[in-house]
Amino acid sequence: MRQLPLLALLPGLALAQTSSIDRAPAPPLGITLPPTNAALIDEAPALSLNPAGLGFQDAGQLFYLHERNLESDAVGDAVFLGARLLGLGAGFSLEWIRGENAPDYRKTSFGLSLGPRTLKLGAALHDFSSDDRRIGGLTSWDVGLTARPYRFLSLAAVAQNLNAPESDGLKLRRSYNFGLGLRPLGERYTLGVDWLFAEGGFREGLATYTLQAEVVRGLRLGGGLSHGFVSGIPLALQFAATVDLGHAGLTYAAGGAGNGLDHVLQVRLSSERYPSIRGGGGVVALLDLDDMLSGGVSPALSLLGFSEVDPYLRLMKFLDLATRDERLKGVVVKMEGLPGVGWGTAEELRRSLLRLREAGKKVVVVMLSGDDRSYLVASAADRVYALTEASLPINGLAATVTFLGGTMEKLGVQWDVARVGEYKTAMEQFTRTDMSPAERETLDAYLDSQVTHYEKAVEAGRKLSVERQHAAWAHGILSSKRAQEAGLLDGVVSASELDAQVAEWFPGLRFHPTYSPRDEREDRWGRRRRIAVVPVLGDITGGRSREAPLGFARVAGAETVVRALEDAQEDPSVVAIILRVDSGGGDVLASDQMYRAVLEAKKHKPVIASMGDTAASGGYYAAVAADEVLAEPTTLTGSIGVFYPKPALEGLGAKLGVSQQTLKRGDMADLLDWWKPWTPEQQAAVQTWVDDSYDTFITEVARNRKMDKAKVDAVARGRVWSGSDALARGLVDGMGGLPEAVAAARKRAKVSPTEELDLDVMGDARGFLSGLGGEPGVHALAGALLPALPERPPEALSVLAREVGLGSAELLRPGLKAMMPFRVRIR
Repeated sequence: MRQLPLLALLPGLALAQTSSIDRAPAPPLGITLPPTNAALIDEAPALSLNPAGLGFQDAGQLFYLHERNLESDAVGDAVFLGARLLGLGAGFSLEWIRGENAPDYRKTSFGLSLGPRTLKLGAALHDFSSDDRRIGGLTSWDVGLTARPYRFLSLAAVAQNLNAPESDGLKLRRSYNFGLGLRPLGERYTLGVDWLFAEGGFREGLATYTLQAEVVRGLRLGGGLSHGFVSGIPLALQFAATVDLGHAGLTYAAGGAGNGLDHVLQVRLSSERYPSIRGGGGVVALLDLDDMLSGGVSPALSLLGFSEVDPYLRLMKFLDLATRDERLKGVVVKMEGLPGVGWGTAEELRRSLLRLREAGKKVVVVMLSGDDRSYLVASAADRVYALTEASLPINGLAATVTFLGGTMEKLGVQWDVARVGEYKTAMEQFTRTDMSPAERETLDAYLDSQVTHYEKAVEAGRKLSVERQHAAWAHGILSSKRAQEAGLLDGVVSASELDAQVAEWFPGLRFHPTYSPRDEREDRWGRRRRIAVVPVLGDITGGRSREAPLGFARVAGAETVVRALEDAQEDPSVVAIILRVDSGGGDVLASDQMYRAVLEAKKHKPVIASMGDTAASGGYYAAVAADEVLAEPTTLTGSIGVFYPKPALEGLGAKLGVSQQTLKRGDMADLLDWWKPWTPEQQAAVQTWVDDSYDTFITEVARNRKMDKAKVDAVARGRVWSGSDALARGLVDGMGGLPEAVAAARKRAKVSPTEELDLDVMGDARGFLSGLGGEPGVHALAGALLPALPERPPEALSVLAREVGLGSAELLRPGLKAMMPFRVRIR
């Protein structure tokens, strides 16, 4: 059995860095790492130095190290495994140490780390095995803490051999390591300082200095220096070079203390890509819009309460990051039906493609099929192609409204409606068989505005005159060949030759089929400050935001939106809030709850309202309180007004042989009953209630838009406007989508243009069952302010509403409504 002649001299430091080079390879020493320190290390080998560093791993890692120390004539091998499991950083390692001047031994380690990105706490267990029974009986514990509160600062504290294990006279003393990391010039240069000392030996400790630098992308150099402040502790130096090749990396380190070199070879394999040495001129990405927009969970999971971030918001975040990615040089955009995209969001996507081009990326669109809405998006590309057999119904715009007045008459159902304004044509779909003059006027104006914008956008993007566009429309539906002849396309390609075409379109670039803007390991400290995006998507109602059963509709719940706004205003990492509205409105009380929450939030942080396809009535009410309101030129907005609908089912009951009698105390006791039509007195009572609500609505709009109340009333009264028309009438502050809202939020929050901000969604929709509990505050307030209302209408009516294009049964739910007066399909 080998003896341990140097154990008496060891201060008990569990070193695994530059300062360990001159030490004999006896426990608790393990393999020597390339230059690093306790505050810098954040990969799988952190298990041997500071277990808190395991928590910064985002994916699986495997490190193999081989060390040859010529001074002590020792050899070491180690394998470190790291992964993220159930939100925890986990690590496992095996280290084998063999030498002529000390016993051979193996060190087996396990570690876990937890905590937020800015503060990690870790613990590690080390078990030693050897033919030397003194070593074989040792088991030690380490604990570590790493704090990274800022991008430039990292702090660490480590206690090693916390249990001070002892076996047959061999004792491992407790030791401590305090580390400091600095990045005064960003991530390219990192400085580290450690102070290591054994218990009771603070003055006899070691100072270790580390420098790491990224010379060029994928090539890193490092250096370490260690010394003491008392005699007998030699100066140790270490230098290293690392080459990263995506999922693999190679490091060589050499150093010594004057009597011989120590060589370390490190190989890394990881599921996460590291920034690598670039080959070629950049990458080309495939952006499948339909695939990205068709996200979401299955209907079964939706029923159980599972959900994910809105696919469209996720796509916009992807495009924003891709625009700023220097690696990306080209994009192939594949599109077909664009699920869930209306005219407002189509314009937003069009400008996103233009921003990609402005950032120096070449954009090529390949259409599998597409209508005018899809072509609006495609017109922003450098080149537009279609597959050989693509169907292209690019033939102009049409607005369609479905009427059920005749159906209701046949059923014997009469609808009572109290409303304000001739343009609040809500419920005319149930009471008429055709458009009223007011509804026709509104839709004609919107179509004219939309077509004008569409024609100008296509003319600017494709250099295609309005006359040539109209000539293409006359074909009704175009084949790819005829679309090319009409000037709509630059060419026709077959699916089999797409790979060759991509190489021709982007010469010298590398196609990356699984591209993601942040698919590389990010070596950034601290946490980026954020802009919170609070979505108001779908019909507005009380309770939680949720997806309706089987995905038929989305519901924007007051409880979810209010809580998200409160969380955002209280979160110190959030610098501004974007209220993303894509809603035709809904329940008046729920809309008012959102409006009041926005008023409160903007007392603390800037709030920008960003309108998507629709932000009308209650959706507009929720947005109007923001510091700045932005809409797309084609957004459906306005519709400032309220109404109350109630069916009278007496006629239907008579047809079915059903009758009803009511005993009451009070002339208005059956005011909201679904059986009989209103009497003139009841109609007048409900109309007074509706008038009061409308007056509150226009009063709040006038206050927030700084307009005269009479002027607001003139453009309100239920009238729906396009975004560009709303701007001309003072209802919004400017044109733009989510990217413009982000720019406005940065400006109002006084954030430097060079600071990177994250865009995070707060308060996204949940599954159906997750919303069954409702929202106590809103329901309690409703109970105090409103009379008891009947239950929802039969499910059959809800199904019927979806079938005829109403989109949601919210219109049929009893209650005071601030909703768009019609459900219209523009195609």
